[in-house]
Amino acid sequence: MDWTSFPNLEVLALNDCNLTGSIPEEIGTLSKLTYLDLSNNKNLEGLLPLTLGNLTQLVELYIYYTNITGPIPSSIGHLTNLTYLHLSSNRLNGSIRQEIGMLKNLVYMSMGDNILSGPIPSFVSQFINLTGLNLSSNQFNDSIPLEKGDLMQLAHLDLSHNLLTELAYTMVVTEKCDIYSFGVVALETIMGRHPGELLSSLASPSSQNLMLTDVLDSRISHPTNPVVVWNIVLVAIVALACVRTEPRSCPTMLCISQELLVCKKTLATPLRTISLRQLLNPEVDFTQIKE
Repeated sequence: MDWTSFPNLEVLALNDCNLTGSIPEEIGTLSKLTYLDLSNNKNLEGLLPLTLGNLTQLVELYIYYTNITGPIPSSIGHLTNLTYLHLSSNRLNGSIRQEIGMLKNLVYMSMGDNILSGPIPSFVSQFINLTGLNLSSNQFNDSIPLEKGDLMQLAHLDLSHNLLTELAYTMVVTEKCDIYSFGVVALETIMGRHPGELLSSLASPSSQNLMLTDVLDSRISHPTNPVVVWNIVLVAIVALACVRTEPRSCPTMLCISQELLVCKKTLATPLRTISLRQLLNPEVDFTQIKE
């Protein structure tokens, strides 16, 4: 493919395409890209090209579940507009480069399930907009550079399966730490793709005007059975509550389990008439529940 033939390309989604070989250096010519998704291509291998750093307009970068190896290139630090950086489940090694500290706009960073090592860099505590951080299943060592007052927006923190010596005693870890990841997984299940683009746009009033059917997995016919419709709506309501940007407003797992056990089995409202705005606002009574 001649990448130079697409100078105005803004969105490139090649996830789940059974890509083979390596990411070409020429990808760096797509200077107007804001969204790049190469995830779920297990035969994609080689190194992350240095030319990724040329994509300075990128807001979301998803390269996970591949066979890519080697270090994270320092040029990633040039992507200062990034809000979502998802590099999990590859074979990346080495340390987290100091240049990553330039990504001050990050809302979600995931590098779990790699072979990364060394200390977790202190600049992580300066990502004041971060709501989700996943560095699990690596070989990080030393203490965790987080203290009370750091990362006040953080709702999901996963540092499990590392060689960490201590979590700062002043760090506040609540029962809601894994709620965000639960919400992401639930959304990914009903959407059929990672919900990063949706999550980053939820603050926009225009995105809240989307209908639920606009974000559901388009490969599956939308159900009309009232029981199935209710189940989908309930999952969407719970998932969206879990990914709220204010951690204190997120439900606990106890609340979620109780909600899922409520015996409301059918929904009279047609699925096509339900908007994200209604799902995001628990005070709106749109359900017309039938027992």
